[in-house]
Amino acid sequence: MPVPATTLATTRLRHCSSLLALFFLLASSPLLARGPDPSLRIPLEPLGFQPLSTQFLLAGSSMLTLHYVDDQHLLLTFSTHRLMKRLPDDPPDDQDRHVDAVLLELPSGRILARTEWRLHDHGQYLWSLGHGRFLLRIRDTLTTFAPLANLPAGQPFRERPLIGTDRRIGAVMFSPDADLLILQTIARKPPSTPTPTGFGSASTPSAPSPPTQSPNPDPDPSPVLISLFRLSIPPGPGDQVGLRAAGVARSRTPGRIPATADGYLAIIDQGRQSWAFDFNSYTGKTKQLSPFDSTCRPSPMFVSRSEFIAFGCHGGNSMQVIGAFNMLGEQMWQQNFLEAYTAPSFVYAPSSGRFALSRILGHSGDSGLGALAPEQIGGQNVTVYQTDSGRQVLRVDCQPVQRAGQNFTLSPNGMSLAIVRADAIEVYGLPPLSPKELAAVKEAQTMAPETNDHPIQFSAISTTSPSAPESTPDSAPKPPVPSPAPAADQPGSDNSSAATGSTSPSPAKPNPNESTGSAPAPAPHPPAAEDPAHPQEDPAQPQEERRKPPTLYNSPSDPPPTTSQPK
Repeated sequence: MPVPATTLATTRLRHCSSLLALFFLLASSPLLARGPDPSLRIPLEPLGFQPLSTQFLLAGSSMLTLHYVDDQHLLLTFSTHRLMKRLPDDPPDDQDRHVDAVLLELPSGRILARTEWRLHDHGQYLWSLGHGRFLLRIRDTLTTFAPLANLPAGQPFRERPLIGTDRRIGAVMFSPDADLLILQTIARKPPSTPTPTGFGSASTPSAPSPPTQSPNPDPDPSPVLISLFRLSIPPGPGDQVGLRAAGVARSRTPGRIPATADGYLAIIDQGRQSWAFDFNSYTGKTKQLSPFDSTCRPSPMFVSRSEFIAFGCHGGNSMQVIGAFNMLGEQMWQQNFLEAYTAPSFVYAPSSGRFALSRILGHSGDSGLGALAPEQIGGQNVTVYQTDSGRQVLRVDCQPVQRAGQNFTLSPNGMSLAIVRADAIEVYGLPPLSPKELAAVKEAQTMAPETNDHPIQFSAISTTSPSAPESTPDSAPKPPVPSPAPAADQPGSDNSSAATGSTSPSPAKPNPNESTGSAPAPAPHPPAAEDPAHPQEDPAQPQEERRKPPTLYNSPSDPPPTTSQPK
């Protein structure tokens, strides 16, 4: 209840109080919280963009993508609603849809080319390989295309077959330089034959029942086959992508693996909520890296060949801490997240020492948000970091919120960020690197591990869990191989003459352990604990001596940075 009081303020003080109240009102309004103004806006409606279903966006369906082709061109793709031609052998569980792809020129926003794809699910379908190349997934077939390289010939979306498999693709991941492809597949279950019952059944009550086959008492404890391939882009113009098989492994579930073409990270439990990282080269060498204090198992991932970040917890199991590390065994910086979040996704620009991190912010006090409802969402935040210092170069929001990410992109040179906001593509220019940042990028390049062409083996995979033994060449199924057959659906086919349309299916419940694939799965919370590159400590072995704190972080002469305000 208001308490009556005598006001002794003069007219001038009242005027100042009104201005002060107005200032605080504007400062807290969404208008000022929106962030800096973009340097370029490209309206979406003239491109044929159609409103997207919030239900699918929050369930983890990949409904739109935005990628830089090079520093002056964007590739936008988005789901559209059109009549669809009926396919005679279409599986009953398919979720067919049309996706338009539009090649845009910057800064004019002019459409240079467009095509249409027919997809059969709501999983992620497009990845950037760098150097103007892209990977397209249609069902379980992977092809590549290079829109700018083939634009002069009038075939910008011509596809080249890359990989075909009869298994279901569960996840597709790349190293920051896209020179390592990690393909995770799962065997398809044979269709079950229902037993005839009720009216019309051939059996009678007096007939003896046929013997029933007991279910498999020992299901495969590691059903995910991890196939690793080295990718290479030949020098000069063209659309070729080199592919070489590099190794196979097994896992219980699809998940992120912190690996590059040179080696992978292993997590060592040192006890007392202290963890350490080892970089295991495929040549057999191990390099001990920085320790990291966390009350939960940390989740690392590379942002360049020589730098990685790790998510951790301080009290509880909410991953509200992010730290950055280099190959000298130094922790470069550490920051705390104040908001609850889920579905982190990344875009890298190693040449500028920058990466962009997207998070879906929630109103809950727990960062492990599960299935999302609109009233739980506080927005989708994208922050561009300078890797060596943790400086926040830019912080903006995307609209609509897409749990699968890919509605933002960082230019290859790291000098601009493009996002989808409401009814337009917004492009933000980023400040050039300072002399200190340029020196840090060059120094990071010198820290990169020695390149090697050895077979890729995760030596710690047998310690992932007792039920996940290491695969052997004799027992492991053959990995997917390059397929000479083109994709079943060629781009540019005319499906507009269809006589019937398709109804939008209800999105499946998101699986937090699956990053991509044929089911609508959200971008995962930082890596699953079942990743084969994450060794568990053997309790029977004596614990190694706890590693010393890093020399760069927590130093008296160089205090840890705090979360800076966006510039």
